[in-house]
Amino acid sequence: MTTAEHPPGRLEALLRPEVLAAFDRETFERDGFWVWENILTDEGRARFTSSLHRIQDLNDSIVRNTNWDAVDWTSRGLAAPNPAKITPEFLESCCGGSEQMKFMPPKLRDYMKIHGMLDPEPTLVTDGFQNQGVFPEYWPGAYDDFLLDVTTAHPQMMRLFEKVVGPGFLADHIITLNRPQGSEGRRWHAHQYRQGQHEVEDVLGTGDHLTKAFLKEQCVRTLCYPEGATQADGGEFAVIPGAHLYRIPFKWSVARTDYDEDMEDLWIQSKVHAFTGEPLRIQRLDIPPGSMVSFVHHMPHHVGHRHRDSGLRLGLLMAYRTPDPTADPEQLIPDWRTYDKRLSELGPTSPKWNESAPIHWAERMEAEGKLSDSAHQLLTFG
Repeated sequence: MTTAEHPPGRLEALLRPEVLAAFDRETFERDGFWVWENILTDEGRARFTSSLHRIQDLNDSIVRNTNWDAVDWTSRGLAAPNPAKITPEFLESCCGGSEQMKFMPPKLRDYMKIHGMLDPEPTLVTDGFQNQGVFPEYWPGAYDDFLLDVTTAHPQMMRLFEKVVGPGFLADHIITLNRPQGSEGRRWHAHQYRQGQHEVEDVLGTGDHLTKAFLKEQCVRTLCYPEGATQADGGEFAVIPGAHLYRIPFKWSVARTDYDEDMEDLWIQSKVHAFTGEPLRIQRLDIPPGSMVSFVHHMPHHVGHRHRDSGLRLGLLMAYRTPDPTADPEQLIPDWRTYDKRLSELGPTSPKWNESAPIHWAERMEAEGKLSDSAHQLLTFG
């Protein structure tokens, strides 16, 4: 067995087997989510906590130390960042948590995913660690062996993902979601499967497609909260059990403006749970330390405001999906730069790799024999 298949230092006892075994598929399909309460072992929780703090530190280091004004943006076909947004003061405001990097010029994230911010120099400045061409926030496994293992190869984690997605699942995206104190969280929204080509409803929905059937084309997101996510600290997670059965990708591609009162007064009015007939209700979750929550892509969800006297709420988002039988490697995006959309809305640009990992990183890892068979299967086109 190669080191890619069984990396040195792997934590075998990552998850508590009894919590993994207690998963109820019928409940998950009916309500659209499942809380893996206290699933991490003590050491598993400690490793997740350490790695997520480390990824945040590495990401902040790149943001602060890179000379963004010196980068050759023209040769990369990218617009230069706004000078007012690359001052030391502004860059500092982009640190300390996920989804903070408001200095980034358009298309930079997509460029990083396809080509990587590698040559020519000057490029990303790293302090004592190797530049992988992408921000650690957007592909943490490139910078942390533990996170690479748990998201692409660890047997216990792969069993967990197979329970919620099914066999032969593929990676969709894996990012950190660390919420700093005072974070405004995220307002109510749901998601589409892939680029939305299989959706039967628009972003608001008609309510005409309520069903008891569990959708076959599925993307399941699993959030790991090693230090918990509770209402007492803010940054908690909320869902609407049964709402996924309307098959509405609620506001996935438009401005998200809805708080609880908006959802209660408007969107969930007259909507019922397909199995119980009861009116839909918002459920705020108190997720204890060492826990995870998995939810389907059509599940409307919300992240609350993080209290200003609470510290950083650590989070890792791991999204996996069923293979798409209609995926065609001959139908690729010819020039992603010409579209006024993010790459995640456009589709694959490689006939070999799916939309999850940075293409340049996957190619490099494969060439160096560092990509496990499990990771290769997860990242392949389909």
